[in-house]
Amino acid sequence: MAMPVVERLVNLTIALLETRRPLTFEEIRRRTGYYPQPDAASARRMFERDKDALRTFGVPIETRQDFGMDDPGYLIDRRTYELRDIDLDAEEVAALAVAVEMLGAREGALPLAKVAARAPDPAPLDAPATRVDLAVTDVDAFAAAIVERRAVRFDYRTADGRSGERTVEPYGIVRRRRAWYLVGRDRDREGHRGFRTDRMIGDLEVLDPAGAFDVPDGLDLGAIVSGPEVPLIDVLFDAGPEGQWALGARGATTEEGGPDGARRMSVRGVDPIRDRAWLLGIAPDAAVVAPEDLRTLLTAALTRVVALHAPGAEVDA
Repeated sequence: MAMPVVERLVNLTIALLETRRPLTFEEIRRRTGYYPQPDAASARRMFERDKDALRTFGVPIETRQDFGMDDPGYLIDRRTYELRDIDLDAEEVAALAVAVEMLGAREGALPLAKVAARAPDPAPLDAPATRVDLAVTDVDAFAAAIVERRAVRFDYRTADGRSGERTVEPYGIVRRRRAWYLVGRDRDREGHRGFRTDRMIGDLEVLDPAGAFDVPDGLDLGAIVSGPEVPLIDVLFDAGPEGQWALGARGATTEEGGPDGARRMSVRGVDPIRDRAWLLGIAPDAAVVAPEDLRTLLTAALTRVVALHAPGAEVDA
């Protein structure tokens, strides 16, 4: 069965992004498995159509013939393909988040979402202009409580499925990773917390007279749901052939050393928390050498995974 055109174009884009040198047409055929026609001219015409289509979409495919190459090659320079850092102020980011929410799946939402993904977290919205996706029923009371500075009480389901009552002095709404959060002071726990609005259950009870509390000056509501800033680190790997490909896509540099059959490579700017799934995923093909504490952490996580998949293993509730 022929591969759908969109899937072929996406995978061709990935192949040209991940290469660090120009790929000839024959190398692209071998690496991707596409353009298998026995007639070389037909295969080449199909590739040229795909290349023209990507360029029409704004993908900057470059044609180069480096020294020693018999035929021209192709690649995509990440610096010209990827968006530059977006410098927006708090109000602009908040407005952008609302625009993405309002557009939904209609045309235009994808470019806005791409810009929003590269921008900092949005600022608090004291009076959201759109109806957020709440599980609680009284959205108007929810918004009014923020503006009037009145505490609210609601039932809340945590990420692990437990439910309980919360009494909160609501400071505002922030948007993070495709979810809306009510941010405020949890009276029962005596601390600032963020609560995903889609985990609120049932009716919302509004407490206190208007002006019952004040929002602390200078409080960063986005930081409450973002968690503490984690310093990025440099990670050293011993990578096999498949791992070298994955690390190369992250801009790895080759270092001296490495055991037989492996290449020692370094990746800069790794987030030890947000990149943990990526680190675990490439573990069979790229083993972390340093830093030692990260290696120990990943080893423990992989050991836990193996134990949970052993015959007769019991998963903690």
